[in-house]
Amino acid sequence: MKLRQRLEKVLPPSMLQYAPRKFEVVGDICILKLRESLFPYASKIGEAFLGAVPGVRVVAVRVGKTTGEERVAPLLVVAGEQRTETVHREHGYLFKVDLSKVYFTTKLSFEHQRVASQVKNGEVVLNMFSGIGGFSIPIAKRANCTVYSVDVNPHAIRYLEENVKLNRVEGKVIPILGDAATFTPPSLVDRVLMPLPLKAYSYLNHAVRIIKKGGTIHYYDVVVEKGGSPL
Repeated sequence: MKLRQRLEKVLPPSMLQYAPRKFEVVGDICILKLRESLFPYASKIGEAFLGAVPGVRVVAVRVGKTTGEERVAPLLVVAGEQRTETVHREHGYLFKVDLSKVYFTTKLSFEHQRVASQVKNGEVVLNMFSGIGGFSIPIAKRANCTVYSVDVNPHAIRYLEENVKLNRVEGKVIPILGDAATFTPPSLVDRVLMPLPLKAYSYLNHAVRIIKKGGTIHYYDVVVEKGGSPL
């Protein structure tokens, strides 16, 4: 209600119906998606969210689509402090991240925990598309294991290295800058994570080659229902 009242003060009545109703908060940064007709009001909308969402010190707008292997969409700060770096807390883990340089979403919070809960002590895990450690950190905190964490984005690996220290999992999470298709672990692994929908399929043969018999592959993809849109 507080947000609605603030938006009513800054938007014309004809535009109020298009005001964003959904948003994502990463650390102290609130991320919005706006339709093009609302761009002239972006700063005022940002100020409204800044005053209504507890703990938020930055409001930013996605101004393009997520593209490429690095999965980064252009981000424009419209209110608050002029920065895109923050520290996000998730289930007690800390993730330092620059949202303009690397991919991270709170929507995978449950999935991070679900996968981590399956890993047993002694396992060797390969995370083919590790990012800043969304899967790797929880796994290493919950189990006595080794997690090879590969990513092509140098910014992601730099933040992963910082997050390894923040979460005290040195020696358990091994950050590796490069293409997962060319990385072969020292031995066969017990588990492979492939959290890169749309591109994971092209890495599947490599995952099969390096996993132990009876191992587990966590494969992520986008499927389209016949006659419908992506599920």
